Amino acid sequence: MLSSKLWPAHPKPLPDELLSSWIVRIARANGVKLQTMTHQLFGDALTPWNRDIDRLAPKWLLKAVSEHTGTPYWDAYRTTLTCYRDRLYPRRLSSGQLRWILPLKLHSTNRQGYGLQYCPECLAEDVEPYFRRKWRVGFFTFCPNHKALAHDACPGCDSPVAFHRRDFGHGINEAGEMCLCNVCRFDLRRAPHIPASVHDPEVFALHKEMLLALDMAVSETGRFDIGFHAVLHQLCKIMVSKPNHDRLRMYVAERLGIVTLDVAHGPFPFEQRRVAERHHVLSLALWLMQKPELRLTEAWEAKVVRYNTLSKDFKERPAWFRGLAARFSDWRKVNEFAANSTKFIQKRPNWRPE
Repeated sequence: MLSSKLWPAHPKPLPDELLSSWIVRIARANGVKLQTMTHQLFGDALTPWNRDIDRLAPKWLLKAVSEHTGTPYWDAYRTTLTCYRDRLYPRRLSSGQLRWILPLKLHSTNRQGYGLQYCPECLAEDVEPYFRRKWRVGFFTFCPNHKALAHDACPGCDSPVAFHRRDFGHGINEAGEMCLCNVCRFDLRRAPHIPASVHDPEVFALHKEMLLALDMAVSETGRFDIGFHAVLHQLCKIMVSKPNHDRLRMYVAERLGIVTLDVAHGPFPFEQRRVAERHHVLSLALWLMQKPELRLTEAWEAKVVRYNTLSKDFKERPAWFRGLAARFSDWRKVNEFAANSTKFIQKRPNWRPE
C-alpha cells in the first residue's frame, strides 16, 4: 500500500516527459498496478484516465504526484501540454480542438484518436522507455535526431497508443514496459524506420529547426513564436479545406516538382489527420513560409488562394500577415507591394531564417 507521504520509489520526470508517462513509470517503480495506485489516491470519482491529463491536468493531480514523489510542483507542471501556451496556442481551452495539439478522442479510458506519436528509435535508446511532450504536437511529424517519420499507431494492429491500459488484464510482472502495445503486445521499439520525405532541403532544414526549438525555453526559440506557428497552421488548414478545392496544395506541389498526396476533405481539423498526411501538407506550407511575401503573392496572382481565405476564421493573425493579406484585396495594392517589397521586408520583424 502506498500510504506514506513519500512513496518508496519516487522517480522524477525525464527530459520532456509527458505527465501520463511519468505517472505510469511511478506505478511500475512501486510495483503496483496503475489503476490500483490512482484508485488509492483519488477513488473512482476522480480517476484521471477518462480525461486528457496531459492537456488538462487538474491541480489536485499535480499536487498529489508532486507530494508523493518529492518533486517541485512546477517541475510536475512542466510535464503538461499547458507549457506550450503562448507559443503554439494563445489560451487554454477546456474543450474543443487546441491548435497544434493532437487530440486523443477519449471514450471512457479508451483512445479512439491517433493523438500520441512516437519515434521507435528514441524509445529503443531509452534506458527506460518513456513518451515525450513534443510527440503530442501536430507538426512533429518526424524525429529530427533519426530523420525518421514518426509513428502514430501500433504497426502490428494500427491501434492508437494507450500505454496507460498496458496492465489491464495482466499481472504487475506481466504488463511489461510502456512501449508494448496494450492491444497486441507489439514492441513499439521494433516499429520500422521510415525515412522522412525531403521535397526541398531548405524546407526540411526549417522543419527540423522548428522541432529542435520545442526542446528550448521560450526565450531561446527566436523566430518560432506564436505568430509564426499561427500563420503556418492557417496555411495548412487552407490546403486541406474543401472550399480551396486543393488549388493551393496542387500549386505548391507543382512548384516543388512533386506529386501531391490525396488528402481527406471533411469537417475535421488538421490535428486529426494521420502523420503521413500532416507531414506532406506541412512540407508544402513551410515552402510558402520561407518567403511568404513573395510566394503568397505569386500564389494569389495564380488565383490558387483568395485574399479572404487567408484571413478566414483567423482572428489572432499577426500584424505583418494581416497587412500582407489586406494587400491582396486589390490588384493595385499587389502591384504597389511588388514595387516596394524590399522596403516592406525590411520593416517586418525578422522571424524567418536568414
